[in-house]
Amino acid sequence: MNKNKANPSDLQRFSKRFWLHLMDFPYIWIITLVLVVFASVAYLYPDKWNTAELIGSFALILLTVLLLSKPMNAIYGLIGATGSIRLFFANFILITAIFAFIYQFGFFQNAGISYDVNQPHIDYQLYSDNEKKEIIRILERRDTVYLKHKLDSIVFDETVIHESKDTLHYQSIEFMQVWKSTILTTLTQEPTDLLTIATIHNSAMESNNTTMDKEKSNLFEWILIFHIIISWIFFGVFISLIYSKFRYEA
Repeated sequence: MNKNKANPSDLQRFSKRFWLHLMDFPYIWIITLVLVVFASVAYLYPDKWNTAELIGSFALILLTVLLLSKPMNAIYGLIGATGSIRLFFANFILITAIFAFIYQFGFFQNAGISYDVNQPHIDYQLYSDNEKKEIIRILERRDTVYLKHKLDSIVFDETVIHESKDTLHYQSIEFMQVWKSTILTTLTQEPTDLLTIATIHNSAMESNNTTMDKEKSNLFEWILIFHIIISWIFFGVFISLIYSKFRYEA
């Protein structure tokens, strides 16, 4: 019989230990819960973005206060205070799932992305229903050039208007794509291309609601900053845990 195989009692003990860990260091998880509420409001009530944005901003302010006033409590809340690698990976999976949920339902649920331009573009309000098929958009641009000519002693002006059309193919952003980007960002402490694009607002691109796109890209960038700060904490603690295990168990 394999003694290393987890049995129900082991799972119960770990579940109890994980629950006690959440109760001992609840602040960071309460704040992430507020961010989950923000994402839920943004998803369930897309016409109440101002309310959702207020909730998300409030959560980021709380997170800033926590990191400045009780940094070790935030760190222990994320990775535990017992040095358990199992607890560390459980927290890692949970926090990446939470951030993936926030990104998907707070920002990407109705968004479409196009790679047909030099800088890929995300339209946050492209889809208004559940039918997420490819959408083709024709982007018309007009460039006006003013020229001044001189012929002998006669000076005259000329206005040249250059029209161009770009065909943009937009596709939806799926949850698994977002979760993989979230995991890679946490592992590398550097945002993936998808998450980087989401922080860029290009006012020159045609959009259904450019004001909301700008607000969403700004808030997304702030959430991404704190996500990377948390990924730094995970990376540093993981190295410390491995070093401690080798040192005391060698």
